[in-house]
Amino acid sequence: MGLEAYLLQIKFQTPISEEEVILLLEQAGMAYLADKSHKQNINSYGNLYFEERSIKGLIEAHILTAPGDTRIDDFSLRFSILSPKTVVDQTFEFLQKLCTLIDIEVYDTEIRNHIFRRLRQTGKVDQNFEGLNEEDDAAIDKLCFVSLNADDFKRNELEIVKRQTVLDNEHGEIIEGGAATINFIDKNGFFNRFLGWIKKEL
Repeated sequence: MGLEAYLLQIKFQTPISEEEVILLLEQAGMAYLADKSHKQNINSYGNLYFEERSIKGLIEAHILTAPGDTRIDDFSLRFSILSPKTVVDQTFEFLQKLCTLIDIEVYDTEIRNHIFRRLRQTGKVDQNFEGLNEEDDAAIDKLCFVSLNADDFKRNELEIVKRQTVLDNEHGEIIEGGAATINFIDKNGFFNRFLGWIKKEL
């Protein structure tokens, strides 16, 4: 999960099994990428991959399970920052469907990153984001839980540059995150655009 992706963490209120999470994410609209995935066992980690691809965009889910751990309490959800802005609607439609099947909380990791980068700019935390007391750190964590309302997300009240980058994409690219996005940026000469928001935040 790199700078090229917008990352959310989805937390289940009640931990569930690998089989249950596959079924639930499929019911909510995701395709389980069985060829790319493998389940955990007593000796190795499990990695489960999912995607939902449509004209609105591409969202990807990843679940990591520890050796011998048969219960899952969260997963990551991401989309490329080059996606069309409709990927936001797609993301929240998926989350709303999932919420009808199981109780979830949505944690926006980009809010925390944004706040800590601003604190670093003012010298309140160091280069490794260290320096806050536990109470302040916990207060920031609470700010990262977002509603399942796409309109709230689009208002972008904290002025998160990474989020605004996606919201400004009238015509985006429906491509995978990670290496696929970086390769696309390189091939199409988008590095200046990509680095623009980084310079504003870092």
